Amino acid sequence: MGNRPVSGKNPQAGPAWTQVNKVWQVNTTETVLRNTVTDKDNDKANLTFEVYTTDAFGKPKTQVKLDDSQFGVLVSKMVPSGSSAEVKVAHGRLKPGVTYAFHTSAYDGGLYETEWSPWANFKIRNRAVDIKLLEPNKDAPPLNQDGHQQPQAIAQPDAKPVPPEVPPIGGSAADGWSCGEVNEKTSIQPCSRLVPDSSEKTRTALTKGTGAALPHLVDWCAGLMNSHIKRYEACIGSFTFEYVGVVVKDGKPTGEVLNASWAVGQQVKLAANSATFTEQIALVPMQIDAKLVSVTLDVRFDCMMPDRCSNGPHAWDGALVWLGTDPLSHTAVGKIDHTWSGANKADTLDLSTKITAYSPVANPAASRWQADGAQVRCDKISSTTPGCTFHKYIPTWVMNFDKTPAAVAHAWLIQSKLPNHPGSKAHNKPMFFLPDAAKNAPGRDPNKNRDVICPKNSDGTSWASKHGHPDATPVPEISAGDKVSCDEFAYASSYNSAGMPGGVIGGLNPVASGDQCVQTYATRIKQGEWHLYDDERKAAPTWAEVCGRSAMSSWINSTSMGGAFSSGFSGKYRLLDKDPYWVGFPQFGHCNTTNATVTCIVPKP
Repeated sequence: MGNRPVSGKNPQAGPAWTQVNKVWQVNTTETVLRNTVTDKDNDKANLTFEVYTTDAFGKPKTQVKLDDSQFGVLVSKMVPSGSSAEVKVAHGRLKPGVTYAFHTSAYDGGLYETEWSPWANFKIRNRAVDIKLLEPNKDAPPLNQDGHQQPQAIAQPDAKPVPPEVPPIGGSAADGWSCGEVNEKTSIQPCSRLVPDSSEKTRTALTKGTGAALPHLVDWCAGLMNSHIKRYEACIGSFTFEYVGVVVKDGKPTGEVLNASWAVGQQVKLAANSATFTEQIALVPMQIDAKLVSVTLDVRFDCMMPDRCSNGPHAWDGALVWLGTDPLSHTAVGKIDHTWSGANKADTLDLSTKITAYSPVANPAASRWQADGAQVRCDKISSTTPGCTFHKYIPTWVMNFDKTPAAVAHAWLIQSKLPNHPGSKAHNKPMFFLPDAAKNAPGRDPNKNRDVICPKNSDGTSWASKHGHPDATPVPEISAGDKVSCDEFAYASSYNSAGMPGGVIGGLNPVASGDQCVQTYATRIKQGEWHLYDDERKAAPTWAEVCGRSAMSSWINSTSMGGAFSSGFSGKYRLLDKDPYWVGFPQFGHCNTTNATVTCIVPKP
């Protein structure tokens, strides 16, 4: 009887293994050890497996206890001669990144092998993830999500033609000029246009006005050039409104042009819980040609859906008349309130502004503009209380790292490392909101997405209680009775969730099972030190996956989103079905995901 390998093969370590330089490379700590049994009498036999750590030269060094028995060995089942006998090493006996050696000895039910087989070396794969974290702080205050919302640039307003469209004399309609009839008494044709202008002169005018600093409806507009929005605020500008008088003789321009211009700054402030919102415009004179005598402006703020949006009265601080003898005398600031009627569950409203200028020596000329990027959406879907947003603004959701560091680390890892980068602004891969079934187009319950990635056991318990990593750590000191649960990323309440079916349902990254996701777990190594690890019982991530599944404390998991997301973000910013948003991780900016093992200490030491 013997237990020598047949056909020159070494003892094998598996199940996922390859041999490199006579060392089996193993992809899981719960490995299967194998060897072939040979018996000269063709009796059935079993094998005893013994495992040792190795020294720097690969020589056996210290025995590893494979079970809690006196000898710390594993014994296979009886198998026929010529067959492979195998044992599976339980969790916790072998460590990632360590090289081991094992050998076997046979027993046929009557005789024991007098010699051990040759040694076979195998190495458990290195960890793919090791993120070091602090303890969760149950008393960490809620995050101020507003502090993470940066202005989003939008295109400058488009000028719209204003009837009557009289061809410019000495100018071009392509240059934006909108002109009126030539004044028969003075032979002057009036024209106007809107010109984007971010010059220092205009910047200064819109900050200081003609005297005291301008009042700002939106405080972050001060000193900001061009057009930007946030979810409830808009700064539209900077640009200049030009009104000119082209002197004409015999139907041709003489070359003399009378110029007047104003720096224009426009601001809009919406309300999360009101159908009424406010618009403000500041007009700062830059020049008024004395030959124009004076220029009067008529400003009209319009909400372009009059059957569903009413305009309140205009209120002006400063006259809308400027004299050529004192052209820089004052600034005019006007305000108006618009109110959405709420006739529908949701409406989009376009705001348009028209300025008509006229002078005693020239007829009126008008220009109208509209900032398409600042379109307003009002709804009674996200809440029964109406409110309005700049729906083209993509807000940023930031998880509360101090409170739930492990959940944040998991989301960051999956967003940063996987090719679909769910919610990443840097990769232009927004998350798309999936509200409750009654509020989304396919009628999909987000819990069904969760059931794909984190299915419940037959007894109704969490997947993680039976299949999650046994070292995942609950926090009963924070929440009595806390258990381990399953966390997924991308979020179940998103079209990015891997549990969301594709096709007409609209899922972006569908999988059949959470087993196809990157597998991790959160564990406390000692008080004050937590780690997010990849699950070493499974094959290493390929990083071609489209989702993540992690075993972690139920309190950490549920607290990381729960009411914090619904009331502090999706409700706060009135997200509707398929609205995009970013997910940001400011604490992880120093972390590197390009190495073979994703390692980081957060917060940065």
